[in-house]
Amino acid sequence: MRRTSRKKNLTDNDKRAIVVSRQNGLTMMTLAGMFGVTEACISQFLKRRKAQDGSTKSQRTGGSRVTDRDYDRNILKKSTTNLRLTALAIRREVFLNSPTPPSVSTVKRSLNAAGIMGRRPVKKPLISEKNRAARVK
Repeated sequence: MRRTSRKKNLTDNDKRAIVVSRQNGLTMMTLAGMFGVTEACISQFLKRRKAQDGSTKSQRTGGSRVTDRDYDRNILKKSTTNLRLTALAIRREVFLNSPTPPSVSTVKRSLNAAGIMGRRPVKKPLISEKNRAARVK
């Protein structure tokens, strides 16, 4: 009985278990059945692992992170203390003495990751004295 799946990402625990099981002599077909993937998936994973000198983590594309956890926390703190600050203003305040401050997009991404999305504040008319008195009545 072979279960096949179009797309299933193997977890780190699955990958370790596959490597250990393969070293213990289990076949590709048996491993595929155990983890609910195709034999080709198991084979490709083991080939990639061998090409990466035994590393189970695949190499990611893109540049390295510009901000660290402390910077992200400071960005979030600035944003929550003053809700009307723009990403550009937050960037100026948090990275004041930084030799290479990150882009405004990076600041926006860290805010989005924390669940804070950009919104425009609602414009409300001021209540005049006449209307205030009418509301009290």
